[in-house]
Amino acid sequence: MDQRNLILAVGFSILILLGWSALFPPQGGESTAGQNAAIQTAEKTTASNQSSAGSADVPPVSPASHEAEGVAPVQASRVAEISNDLLDLSINEKGWLTQVSLKKYRDSLEPGAANVRVLKSDDKQAVYVNAGVVGRRLQAPFHVVKMAANHVILQATLDDGHIWERAITLNQGSYLIEMKDRVLGGAGMKLYQQVVERNPNKKASTFYEHMGPTALLNDKLIEPDYDDLDEKGAERMASVGGWTAIMSRYFIAALIANPERDYPYYFKGDGRSYQAGLIDDGMIEGKDAHFSMTLFVGPKSLPILEQAGSKLERSVDFGWFAPISKPMHTFLGWLYKYTGNYGWCIVILVLCIKILFFYPTQKSYQSMASMRKLQPEMVRLKDLYGDDRQKMGQEVMKLYQKHKVNPLGGCLPIIIQIPVFFALYKVLLMSIEMRQAPFIGWIQDMSVQDPYFVLPLLMGASMYIQQKLNPQPTDPMQAKVMQFLPPLFTVMFLFFPAGLVLYWVVNNTLSIIQQRLVMKSMNVD
Repeated sequence: MDQRNLILAVGFSILILLGWSALFPPQGGESTAGQNAAIQTAEKTTASNQSSAGSADVPPVSPASHEAEGVAPVQASRVAEISNDLLDLSINEKGWLTQVSLKKYRDSLEPGAANVRVLKSDDKQAVYVNAGVVGRRLQAPFHVVKMAANHVILQATLDDGHIWERAITLNQGSYLIEMKDRVLGGAGMKLYQQVVERNPNKKASTFYEHMGPTALLNDKLIEPDYDDLDEKGAERMASVGGWTAIMSRYFIAALIANPERDYPYYFKGDGRSYQAGLIDDGMIEGKDAHFSMTLFVGPKSLPILEQAGSKLERSVDFGWFAPISKPMHTFLGWLYKYTGNYGWCIVILVLCIKILFFYPTQKSYQSMASMRKLQPEMVRLKDLYGDDRQKMGQEVMKLYQKHKVNPLGGCLPIIIQIPVFFALYKVLLMSIEMRQAPFIGWIQDMSVQDPYFVLPLLMGASMYIQQKLNPQPTDPMQAKVMQFLPPLFTVMFLFFPAGLVLYWVVNNTLSIIQQRLVMKSMNVD
């Protein structure tokens, strides 16, 4: 097989893989029967709650409800605001957590940019956390009983006269929100809690990057598609412990269950509103029903998620290339401690990769240089047997054997780089550390495209130079096709994260230097 054919095939394989990104198929959860009754009971609750102040988004959504009309029924009065050094939290009169802003993260690099809001109810694409007593609705809304800077106790009255008490606490230095509920005299009652997302951008969730409803149940990551939920209506599961969440690329709101207790979980969607929730049987103390739940609202930073516990770090899903991506992410974080710049961390990473694979790469470049030496002979064979492909192929193989040249040896560098390329792509795409991380000059955010396309153009130029250093194909048609690869990849890389293109530019540059040195040592022009 001609080396050019293989390189062409690999090149188009990379294009197809990047274009369609069919590498990380979402996983679906299994439906279980044990929790159906509780969820169906909660579903019936919704129908009776539509007109009340305590109406909730427990699935399914009734066609006659606010949700079907596209109007978010979350515009209740705000009754409490608490905060710590990391979070600002707002709670409305229904007891819903309607806004959480992160003090250490900004929406943009613009001066005076607002803090990132992970929970927000005043936006078309709203995300919030609500709860409700199964089978009951609010008769009187929540009011503040006691409040401090980072702690609030609220009380409401249910339609059967029971008092529902909510205690919400923020601890310093933590993105965890402690929620303790008690229904006075309500022994045996159940509580549902859920994260709700309205009008999401469904196109943001793709094969290579999941966003939206997510859960870790029975140590298995569940990532349902929006379209699947639209079609199925609901997915029901059960798990001991676990967590369920709504997440974006960089942030997550996750309900974390007691690791020692069994819970029915559900996902629900109707095309506009999506819920990730669970049913809590609670604990009976005397005549009261007690419920305890932890909510994480914060960045998808691996150190922070690991510190929070409950395997929340699994929400950062590197997919098939996790064995490479995770060490790469850790190594970049270690380098950052010394460089303070993720751009230079990527440059150093490329140097380390080149050193690691120096020997096989050196052998492949020597093979390519040997083939370049044979170029005049290849042209001669083309002139002699150009019309007889079978005879020419036989003579070419004899030529390779005579000079002990491996025609496939030059493909090794590309094959080696493919898993590293995709692993780094996942790291740069999903790591919040890259968000708004500057490099030099005009590149102020490594996670987005180069605003002036300088790096993609450099990448295309380096690819062109590499192509000229390689043995040229004898087939004129193949040679023309190969000429289109540099501009094709340049266009494709225009909108890739700047960090990823930086990796490719540095890698190509070092490869050109190494290959040129090999050619010089072998007296090959």
